[in-house]
Amino acid sequence: MNICKKFIFIFLIFFTLGVFAQQNLSVPLNDNVYFLLENASLRGILPTLPAAKPYTLSFVLDNLNTVLASDILSEIEKEVFIKTYDRLAQNTPQKWYRTGYYTNKFDENVKLPITAGFTWTSEASINCNNPDFSHEHWGDVYIKGDITKYFSYNFNIGGSLMDLSTKSYAPNTYQKTWDGFQFVLSDFYEYVSISDLPAGGLRMLPELAFSVFDSKVQVKFSRTRHDWGYGSGNLMLSGTARPFVSLETQLNPVSWFSTNFITGTLEYDSNGNLKDCASTFQNMYSALWGELKFKYFYFGATGSVVFPKRIELGYMNPFMLAFLYQNQIGDFDNMQLGLFTGITIPKITHIYASIFMDELNVQVSNFLNKDRNMYAVQIGAKSPLPFWTSIFTFQYTKIEPYMYSHPLTDVPWYDKPMDTTYINHGQPLGYFLNPNSDEFKIQLESNPLWYLLATLKYTLVRHGTTTGSGKVDGSSFYDPLNYSGNIQDAQEGDLYWKDFLHDGVYEWINSISLGGELNCRKWDIPITVGLTYTFSYTHHTLGTKDSIKNINNAEYQNKAGNYLTLSIKVY
Repeated sequence: MNICKKFIFIFLIFFTLGVFAQQNLSVPLNDNVYFLLENASLRGILPTLPAAKPYTLSFVLDNLNTVLASDILSEIEKEVFIKTYDRLAQNTPQKWYRTGYYTNKFDENVKLPITAGFTWTSEASINCNNPDFSHEHWGDVYIKGDITKYFSYNFNIGGSLMDLSTKSYAPNTYQKTWDGFQFVLSDFYEYVSISDLPAGGLRMLPELAFSVFDSKVQVKFSRTRHDWGYGSGNLMLSGTARPFVSLETQLNPVSWFSTNFITGTLEYDSNGNLKDCASTFQNMYSALWGELKFKYFYFGATGSVVFPKRIELGYMNPFMLAFLYQNQIGDFDNMQLGLFTGITIPKITHIYASIFMDELNVQVSNFLNKDRNMYAVQIGAKSPLPFWTSIFTFQYTKIEPYMYSHPLTDVPWYDKPMDTTYINHGQPLGYFLNPNSDEFKIQLESNPLWYLLATLKYTLVRHGTTTGSGKVDGSSFYDPLNYSGNIQDAQEGDLYWKDFLHDGVYEWINSISLGGELNCRKWDIPITVGLTYTFSYTHHTLGTKDSIKNINNAEYQNKAGNYLTLSIKVY
């Protein structure tokens, strides 16, 4: 690209940004721009990025600008980043209505651009071995815009028709896409958590976003997904978690320090009778995240709490440490702590580690074997590859038994014991694996051309079984600890003694997947098409103190699956 063309390009993107971009709104976590920014950071083009996502559109575009101003990218890579910038700056999803500038009658200098539009998404998945077949179709409409450069808004609502069988998806991959419950089409008054009959669903992801002092202070009132951490899936708040309504503040007073605080309302999962579930799951959630970011090193710490609904100002104050404050007001809440650290070797690798603790008693003997100690750990490394725009990831994650769960708690202001499990809408707020699991992940992601994405991934997940004669306690979110048992003094062979792989039957799930996404804007067609193939093989082992042996019987059968998932999105 010569100097003249580059000047014209920069002029145009800044002009379109000023006219139509909702600069304070969040960029959805499933946007490929996060991968591109991470790649640029690993290569030393960008500094260490904030670990708390999503990012605002203005932040994303500023960083893309920095990347485009560098002289490190190849011509093909430049095109990848330029096309991404252009797509985000011009707000390309299909629009049926767009204003120019509306003039406020009170102040002629206040300009109010408004964009309204829609998207359509269809996805189908099949397990070729059974076969099981699923399909779901979503239509989403939105209205968004800016009210001055400080405030942006996004109203949206979507409806769907679906016919699901979660067995048609590879193990540990399916994520809910609807809010609340499904309504079965054959009986419109039947509301269920998830149905294997044709059903409908609704969803909303609204956002009101305010930013001042060059985005050093940000406030959001929204219902969006969050991803806090540097892992491929995180222990505290993961991008796979269901969204929830929250009020969030972010402070970035200096380049090397930032803090995020979120407080919101968690949503119950409609297993069984809706009212029965709601009566025991009435929870709020607050979390504080702080991080130090230097050139080669970062450190983060977090504290969070799940608490039965009440006006509790201490949990809503971003400068209060919830795990200390709890001791002043009572003992009815589920507290967590997390530590995160990492080292970056520019152009070579980024090594990270984190631990997230639900409950610990460091004074007990045989610390690693007591179910009383509930925590999750993750270590990993990400490296940019010297070809195309690619990232290679190796990651190990371990989720201890009973992690993310919590005993039912008698609370004075409710007439039933309350469930303060660390979940939202039936899925963990943190890493998506069930308790008493570990995972080895090897992944290669690439964006070789601006209109093509590709991913190759291998995972091995080992998980204690939750049914049958060899079930392992603490392997389900719905398997809470009983504090009246031998929780403190458990000995080998007792209920609350854990010994990973050696205390029952474990399933070993080996999966390899190859996926790609084609952006048909290459041919001026506003459609993206994705296709993923996964082969999965599950076998079982029976572990005792002295041995681990393979088993394959009527109760625990080995199984293989070949899964295909096709998705189409119309903008």
